[in-house]
Amino acid sequence: MKPKTEKKLIKRELLKPKHHIDTCIIIESAKNTKTGMICQKYFNLVGYKYRGYFSLPVIGEFFIKILDEIKEQYDRETALVLLYDLKEEKSINFFVPSNKSKVSKITEEILNLDRRLEFTDASIVACAVEAKTILVTLDKDLLHNKKIEEQYKIKILHPKELI
Repeated sequence: MKPKTEKKLIKRELLKPKHHIDTCIIIESAKNTKTGMICQKYFNLVGYKYRGYFSLPVIGEFFIKILDEIKEQYDRETALVLLYDLKEEKSINFFVPSNKSKVSKITEEILNLDRRLEFTDASIVACAVEAKTILVTLDKDLLHNKKIEEQYKIKILHPKELI
């Protein structure tokens, strides 16, 4: 590939909007429901129209759900294959905060701002804030949460708003 072509491709990739993808999107995409189909359609756009990221709290929550809620070995393996395939086929990256103390501080601020949220959800939002990305979720406590969106200048969207 010519250097000029490579630069164009890199620039085009960097211009795609960045999305932090919540755990519920991954899990729901495996289900044959209306919401599951929306999540699957959204994932079809990740890598082409959007740059996707899984934060460490998302990965942790995903593994906890697999280990606690899925009893059959085959189903656990299927869930892991789903995560692997999403990462590889959709070029989804992992987000590791560069400033862990800043993310911890933002997490605490978010918990004080909205007491309905669980620590893991606040951590997921804090990672999206740190990375200056859109958070894509199905969580009703997070979707269009005006307090968080205004305080941190981010968007929290449902995948159907992006397809």
